[in-house]
Amino acid sequence: MNLVLSLTERCNLRCTYCYYKVSHEARSLVMMDDVMEAAIRLAFERTLKLGQRFLNITFFGGEPLLCMGAIRKGVDFAKNLVRERLGESEFRLRFAVNTNGTLLDDSVVEFLERENFRIYLSLDGHEAHHDVCRKQVGGAGSFKLIEPHIPALRRLDTVVLSVVTRENMGSLSDAVRWIQSQGFRNMTTAVDFDGKWTGEEFDVLAREYTKLAGFWVELKKNKVPFYLGTVQDKLKFRLTGARHRLTSCHVAEGIVACAANGNLFPCTRFISSKKDAPYVMGNVFDDPAQIWNGAVARDILDFFNRDKEDCVGCALRFRCHAHECACTSFYSTGSIHGVSPEVCTHEQMLAAICDDAVCDNAFFDKALGEN
Repeated sequence: MNLVLSLTERCNLRCTYCYYKVSHEARSLVMMDDVMEAAIRLAFERTLKLGQRFLNITFFGGEPLLCMGAIRKGVDFAKNLVRERLGESEFRLRFAVNTNGTLLDDSVVEFLERENFRIYLSLDGHEAHHDVCRKQVGGAGSFKLIEPHIPALRRLDTVVLSVVTRENMGSLSDAVRWIQSQGFRNMTTAVDFDGKWTGEEFDVLAREYTKLAGFWVELKKNKVPFYLGTVQDKLKFRLTGARHRLTSCHVAEGIVACAANGNLFPCTRFISSKKDAPYVMGNVFDDPAQIWNGAVARDILDFFNRDKEDCVGCALRFRCHAHECACTSFYSTGSIHGVSPEVCTHEQMLAAICDDAVCDNAFFDKALGEN
């Protein structure tokens, strides 16, 4: 199971596409220690109840490195909790952090490395591409704050997360090539779906995706290790017949997200401390039975158990974010059961480009089998 702790709504950046700029409007709330401990305890007990032997705790925000003291406390609390309950068992406890990378220093890097953290870095690409959208509070770009830490981040096998917008899409393929050239081995991209993409803009994005797919094939043929989820996931689901919803999403069943005020949500995109926030499963101090069996949990179960009516019969639905991803559905339509025409168009375009890029089935099978 994966517990996501939104330690703070504060952030030292003001990215133009940040999806929390509404739900975290005040950008001031910070999670108290008792909330964090209750969330960890709740997720640990849920993990055991489900018969799982693995708990991953992801520190999230805002910018979580603004709360390094809380991260250190959370790691110690979780390790002590597992030790007290299970002793020296085969239970696996892992940690991760989603960060913009601007607040790293030697002591933070040393801690993350010692505790074997998985680092997810928000980095859009080279300076000209990155600074278009990822800006500091005063409006200056943030790339120069990240650049000194790239060697350490590369050494720690960091996963790069890049956002695609209409403002930076024209240099997407160059940006991905640059990220790979820096020695990063894992990355994916996500589109800022805001309901305003035009056909002409999708044409530009399609050209960039075609370059990306060709780049991925080039790397694989030359045996260069690089996981580009944008292309590779679409091909993997086609090859294996697996569903994104069951292997990558796990909303509410394999993941629970805790807002800074202790409210629980099915996944990261839902997090909000607002009183009227939708999809609140409960609070960390509530009866666990009510959290895991309440109305939101039942709605999530319904999401898992049936196809969306708009997608019935679509051959792409099991590898399509419009159909399979609860987070994408929620932020693009307001409901986990909604289907955004914008996302649907994008997913059909991307799947077709990825499929066309792979003509040699033998190579296709081997390339995906190596990752």
